[in-house]
Amino acid sequence: MTLDELKRLFKKQIPVAYESLREAETMPEGEVKRYKTSAAIEVIEKAQGILESCCNDLKFKDELILAHRIENVPRERTAMIFFDYVNTEPQRAIKNLKALENLAYKRLLKLLNDQEVHLEDVSNTSQQSMADRLKAREQRMEG
Repeated sequence: MTLDELKRLFKKQIPVAYESLREAETMPEGEVKRYKTSAAIEVIEKAQGILESCCNDLKFKDELILAHRIENVPRERTAMIFFDYVNTEPQRAIKNLKALENLAYKRLLKLLNDQEVHLEDVSNTSQQSMADRLKAREQRMEG
């Protein structure tokens, strides 16, 4: 996953998913409603899974910002947590929150990439170990 894909998921796809859920609430029961609901839930669960896979390694503020994005909490509310000047300078608070959010995306991507590299290392080690065992087994059978 690239940084742009990660940002698109959190900034665009999640808000669209919540909008889709709101639309589905007003629809009559049927195939379209089930599809809209399941597609929206799939997007939200994907983001939650990504965040959960890295939550132990993320800083609290990064996790909070990303969790608020997943829950579609308005940025103004999130900014209230971080900046006491949000009531007097809301634009500055939102701008600073967006900067923190971008840093959180970068840290999350780094953690995801580190996890991927670790999984590849474990897989390669496992494959090498299996190959070594097979080789030793063949040698025992020959000799």
